[in-house]
Amino acid sequence: MTLGLMTDRGNSPLVRSLALLTLAGAGVATALGVFAHMDATADLNPLSWTISDYAVSDRGGAMDTAMLVLGLSSLALPVALWLRGCARRALAVLLMVWALGLVASAVVPTDPPGAPEMTFSGYTRRYVSVAAFVSLPFAGVLLLRAVPGMGRRVVRWLSAASGAGLLVLLYVAFPGERVMMGLVERALVLTELALLAAMALPLARRLDPAARRLPAVPEMLPDPAPGDGWERPRERELTMAC
Repeated sequence: MTLGLMTDRGNSPLVRSLALLTLAGAGVATALGVFAHMDATADLNPLSWTISDYAVSDRGGAMDTAMLVLGLSSLALPVALWLRGCARRALAVLLMVWALGLVASAVVPTDPPGAPEMTFSGYTRRYVSVAAFVSLPFAGVLLLRAVPGMGRRVVRWLSAASGAGLLVLLYVAFPGERVMMGLVERALVLTELALLAAMALPLARRLDPAARRLPAVPEMLPDPAPGDGWERPRERELTMAC
């Protein structure tokens, strides 16, 4: 499906509700994540210990709940995009990988810090979480043409920042010997949360009632004669463009 600029249609109540569910889930997950850090033991340093380290220290606690809430609420976004006519197959798959990867990260147990060997569940959790955080920036790139106005620039920059954060995290995890890995990971998580919100916001927006009364310019004005220097006015970008 080709994504083209939408100018005279609003989002349906169901689409807005699904987008708001995603935004609410991101907000609740952020609050739970902050609480998990405040409730953690003093020997866990957020600059060096990863989010998974926090989760394993309180299995089934606030951090696991935050990932579960974020994953489940993110499932509403590809549905909203499909209802809006924006869900290209690749975009839907990437968003499903993001959401289901977070759900799997919440329910699959990981290994405690300092374990001599990683278990199967530890590897599983590692790679499903990696898949989740890799998929969202690519989804943002695929959605760029559909995001109206300034939101397009925000999604572009956040997608680029997320990609850069993934590269920094990869360096820190291997040749960087995990120095400040917790800080890098948290910066990446916050960036991708902002990207998720930027992708959902146009779907949660109502069309301006005044704009509903604007005539459709392409239907009201004739095509210009060749060489007369007149250009057809551009339509307003109001909500998600599909």
